[in-house]
Amino acid sequence: MELPKPWFDVDGYRRTRLLETKYEAEIAISMLREGLVRNAAGKAFQAWKSFLAAISAGEINELSKVYRRRVKVRGD
Repeated sequence: MELPKPWFDVDGYRRTRLLETKYEAEIAISMLREGLVRNAAGKAFQAWKSFLAAISAGEINELSKVYRRRVKVRGD
């Protein structure tokens, strides 16, 4: 599944990122149960990054006040 671009479909992007967060957290928990601590830490970090991306997409207007720059968007 391809990740929707946040500038085209913010809600789709957030849903996909939250689903990714769930999957990464589940993998991290199963790795912890198997004693794979370093791998679990990496997966937990990936889950955290996905969660922050989902939250950030919802607050794009507030973030644009702080981080002002122009970006050229390719595609539709």
